Amino acid sequence: FFFFLLERTMAFRLVASSFLRASVRAPTMMPALASRFVAHAPAGEPTFGKCVEIYFDEAAKFTNWNTSVLSDIKECDSMLSFKFTVEDVNDHTKKHIIHAYRAQHSHHRLPCKGGIRFSEMVDEDEVKALAALMTWKCSLMDVPFGGGKGGIVIDPKKFTVHQLEKITRSYTVELIKRNFIGPGIDVPAPDVGTGAREMAWIVDTFRQFKPDEVAGQGAVTGKPLEQGGISGRTEATGLGVYYGCREVLNDAAWCEKLGLTPGVAGKRIAVQGFGNVGSYSAEFFHQNKAKVTTIVEHDGYIHNPEGLDIPALKKWVAEKKSILHFPGAKTQVGNGNEGLEVECDVLVPAALEKQLTIRNAHKIKAKIIGEGANGPTTPEADAIFNERGIVVLPDLYMNAGGVIVSYFEWLKNLANVRFGRLNRRFDESRGQAIVRALDSIAPNALTAEQKASIARGASEKDLAHSGLEDSMIEALKQMRRTQTEVEAATGKKISLRVAAYVCAINKVAKVVQGRGSMMSG
Repeated sequence: FFFFLLERTMAFRLVASSFLRASVRAPTMMPALASRFVAHAPAGEPTFGKCVEIYFDEAAKFTNWNTSVLSDIKECDSMLSFKFTVEDVNDHTKKHIIHAYRAQHSHHRLPCKGGIRFSEMVDEDEVKALAALMTWKCSLMDVPFGGGKGGIVIDPKKFTVHQLEKITRSYTVELIKRNFIGPGIDVPAPDVGTGAREMAWIVDTFRQFKPDEVAGQGAVTGKPLEQGGISGRTEATGLGVYYGCREVLNDAAWCEKLGLTPGVAGKRIAVQGFGNVGSYSAEFFHQNKAKVTTIVEHDGYIHNPEGLDIPALKKWVAEKKSILHFPGAKTQVGNGNEGLEVECDVLVPAALEKQLTIRNAHKIKAKIIGEGANGPTTPEADAIFNERGIVVLPDLYMNAGGVIVSYFEWLKNLANVRFGRLNRRFDESRGQAIVRALDSIAPNALTAEQKASIARGASEKDLAHSGLEDSMIEALKQMRRTQTEVEAATGKKISLRVAAYVCAINKVAKVVQGRGSMMSG
């Protein structure tokens, strides 16, 4: 009975995590599946996992926490590594061995939160690094989750939809067996190679095994609306990128230092990657009168100094599956990364890790870099940008839109009610009463559009976007305040990235220190 109770405590999970790390391991990956970040790292530059550690260590020097606390919150709490098999679509006697991972970096708050990616380049180093980044991201943005991340070592393009469903459900079953998924334990989300379809398979599998879990829909986020998803989640990360850049561009003092006029309108934007994050980032900049001049992909880039027609480009990509040879731009085929070096005001790397390195940092002409991807800038490149006075808005801030709106989706699932359902009509009635009162005082003073705006009640998407906007504005204020305080205390200049990590480390450390230890002697 004692162990029955103990198993349900957080203390047992923390103790058990060490055994999981030691006993649940898949065989070493074949060389062909080795991480691209190791294989293609420029000479002298660290792996992606090491980059995250370097950023943590640099920021930790500006905190007052002792080595014991910093070591505790830096290390990954639990790392699950396993394998399973799936039948070949053409030969049922042949089976594919699938390697998979799930990392829970920090249990300081539960549940853990982080995406699941399908990629042949997934490895343990990458998963652990991304999980750590999620911890700092959630902490910075005041989202009450620990960091997590998962990955399956496959190229989804090489499998049928039926096989992908079997792989996704098998992965979910393994997580359920090991108590690595649940609305109060660990909540996955989409990432590279996955989307709402895979999240629907995951939540359905979870509900089959846990039918009595009232909040079971909250076991995963990024779901289709009909499966308990939330309006506004699809575009959330790209919208967060826009909000972050907008706040800098609307700051007159900041723009003066950068040699820019305040405001988004007319600014030249270059975006690397035209997937979910890049395409929505470009779309929101375009809607707000910026000139999206350049879109970069791995096989080339397109450029129009007068600005690209982003809605037309999205239609072109949907049909052609490529940005190249878009009629409204000049196409440069070949090394797409050369497009990162074009003249622009804002550069948004929204593709893969380690795209801005010591090799090209001196060639970047942007004045603001908004990191839409995870880890696009290496520490060496980051130092060069800081020396050159380029403002780098770091990934743990800039691409937090996805986890922020995922948090709202999770809350929706816990409550089992759509946002706005209880108050939207009441708000509309109150707005209509205000319109009538104004009309009685000053007839015809308001246009029909103004009346509709006053009377309109907020939809779920409106509320999600509003919460995201508030989160991005407040987090940037925290970063700048921390930057000012650290510089005043030490006499040293620090970057926004360091300030962001200092904020995040302080918040996590306070929780860890404040909760004490059940197992302490």
